Amino acid sequence: MSQATKESAKQLVKLLEKFPKERVKHLISFKESQLDRFRPVAGIETGSASEQSKPSLAEIKDIINRTSGPLGLKKDLLKKVQEALPEEHFNDTQIQEQIRSLNAIMSDKYKNYYAVGDKLYKPAGNPIYYKRLHDEIEGKGKETFFTAMRTVVFGK
Repeated sequence: MSQATKESAKQLVKLLEKFPKERVKHLISFKESQLDRFRPVAGIETGSASEQSKPSLAEIKDIINRTSGPLGLKKDLLKKVQEALPEEHFNDTQIQEQIRSLNAIMSDKYKNYYAVGDKLYKPAGNPIYYKRLHDEIEGKGKETFFTAMRTVVFGK
């Protein structure tokens, strides 16, 4: 791997570390998965001991190769899984594309370019619809059974 690729990967890792944490918890976060993907390319070791407790992609591949049938899986299925796991080889231009894309996402380029007006955020038929959804996701306003039924019946 070239030095330019390593330096570009270091830039990408620094940019990923500034990426905001996701509000909704998932099994795996975009930020963490991309950091795990590009740190080895940059030659950076992974962080804390708590991150070390999770198996890496290489360790999972090794487990699949060494075992005859973990979790009762058949050999042909294991072979298909092994073949589906990607072997990534990055070059400088690919990583620079990743950096440009991540910068565009972090600067809200497309959110500002494709601005949505109040006509869509506050439709005439139900102007507080999206505010109710947003409050429900944020945990601010909980609907009771009766308010939910009122919304279904009357549409407001």
